[in-house]
Parts: sequence; structure tokens; C-alpha cells
Amino acid sequence: MSDLVSKLQAALDDAVASGEECGCQLAVYQHGQLLCDLSAGYTTPEKTTKVTTETLFPIFSVGKGVVTTLLHHLAEQEKLRYEDKVADYWPEYACNGKEETRVWQLLSHRAGLYEVPKQLDFLEWFDWNKVIPALAQSAPLDTIGGMHHYHAHTYGALVGHLAELADGRPLRQLLQEELLGPMGIDGLFFGISQEQYDAGVAFIDGTVAPNDSRVLFNQFGCLGGLNPSSNGCANAHSLAKLYMNLLPEKQYLKQETLKNATTLCRCPEDTNLNAWDKFGLGYALCGPQDDLSRMFGHGGAVGSEGFCDQETGYAVGFTKNKLNRTHPIHPTRNAISDILGIPHRIW
Repeated sequence: MSDLVSKLQAALDDAVASGEECGCQLAVYQHGQLLCDLSAGYTTPEKTTKVTTETLFPIFSVGKGVVTTLLHHLAEQEKLRYEDKVADYWPEYACNGKEETRVWQLLSHRAGLYEVPKQLDFLEWFDWNKVIPALAQSAPLDTIGGMHHYHAHTYGALVGHLAELADGRPLRQLLQEELLGPMGIDGLFFGISQEQYDAGVAFIDGTVAPNDSRVLFNQFGCLGGLNPSSNGCANAHSLAKLYMNLLPEKQYLKQETLKNATTLCRCPEDTNLNAWDKFGLGYALCGPQDDLSRMFGHGGAVGSEGFCDQETGYAVGFTKNKLNRTHPIHPTRNAISDILGIPHRIW
């Protein structure tokens, strides 16, 4: 084991020993070569089952980067164009003021549908046959194409359904055949089976905040459903492998596509760059502040993340399952970043 890998493993072990983490994984590629695939800790606060590199973690919004990549891939195949109207593919969407919504406005979190329709209860968020028609009939909550609003639980459904309409295949099949299969990714799912669930997911540890709504995502009705906004399950290696394939060595997407996708996309009045949510076309841009497009990917609500750094050639996947009072700042991630010599991320 190299000195670098030893330091990274020690960072994970120390985080678990201190109580900062319950369980976690870290995978890092550099210039297409796997540097490490590490794990530490436990799948639940009872500490009965150890995390391995194969363990699946709920990844929340990290999944948004997956469907984002798929949609850009379809655009390269000329299945759709960024300036097209969403309603060109999704006729039911053309109502209640959304008739002129463009594909790029969905991708940049400027579509105005940033809240889940109120008639849906929590588990219905992950029922594709209910959330999709509900979103189609919704009215925008702000000017379409105006100020950005993070579409926390709607982005994956909007972009995912647009992808399947533009292509003709169901979303899971499309993801497997066009993205996960070609990339050799076997540990990333939007909707795990009952067998996978029973075998032991790294469930969210809500010890520090037992009434936190994120603990609700431990239910099979969530993790077994479909909504790439927030119900994905993955291991760190799969996340790192996804972003490794977006670096120049692999070129899953063309450099022109990536340049466009990682350019900040805001209206002139939307100038506040102090918060974490700085989006290009679907990817969160994590800096540094003077070069936002250098590092791009997506983080999740408990602290998991996937991203790549175009300067160093790193592609990183990190998963964790313990709620953290300092979110979106995570000490374990910062320790990893210091070892790798890359900027911290706040998302």
C-alpha cells in the first residue's frame, strides 16, 4: 500500500473512531488509473455489519450527476437539443405557463418546478407513475429561465423522463445500455431490489438528529422506487468510475459538450456565488471560485459525492451514512482533500 493510500485509509478509520462517521467508502482514480478503493466503519449505528467496498449507500442528490451525464450523451447523439422545448418531447408538459420551457432550463435548475407537487405524499415521490404526471400538470413557482432554484427532489424526474421520451427506452434500461454498461459500472442503482435491501444497505445513521427527514430515505419504498433526484444507491467505486470516464483520457462526452455543461448558467441578475449551488447544465461547479469549471460533479444531502478535477486528473467517489451537524461542510471530505492536495468542496 502506497503512502498516499495509507494516509487516505487512516483518514477514514480516524473518522469512524472519532464518531464523525458511522460508515464510509472512498475510491479515487487519477488519469484513468485506480489509486484506491477503500472502506471503513459500519452499515448501521449498532455496528453489527462492517462496510465493504461493495456496500451500497443512499447517495441522495449525487444521482443528479448521473442523469445529467446521460442527457448530455443523448444530446451528442442528436436525440434532443438544448434549445428544444421540453413539450416537443413531453406534450403533457405544455400547460400552466410551462409551454415555452427549454431543455437547458431544466438542466440549469431554472425551470420553476423546484418543489414536489403537494398532492404527493413522501413515498409517492419515488413512484414514477405518480410523480411524472404530477410534475407535468404543475405550475411554475417562479419565472422560467429566471433566477435559479435548486430542484432538490424534482430534477431527476424531469431530466430522467425527458431522456426516456427523447430516446424511447425506459430510464433504467437507457441508463444501463448507454451509460452504466459501457462504463463498466455495476454498483449504482435507481431502485434497488428487495433482496439488495435485505442484504444490507448502509442505512442513514440519524443518531445526532433522529427526527431529521433524511432518515425517511431508509425505507424500501424510497430506495426501491425511481426518482434520480434523491433515491439512488451506489458504492464509491461506481461514482469515481463515472467521473473518471468524463476526463479527457476516456472522453465519454466530447470536450465541447463538457465545456458547455460546466460553464456557469445563470441570468444576469443572479450574481450570488456564495452558496454551494453553482450550476452549469446539470453539473454542480465546485471551484475554486476563480475557476468554477475545474471541478464538477454533485454532492448529496448526507455528504456523499462524486466529482472530477480537470487539473489534477482525479476522479473521486465518496460515500457516508451518518448525518453531520456541519453539512454541507464535512470534516472527513476535507481531510481527504488535504491529502490529495485539492480544494475543499461545500455542497
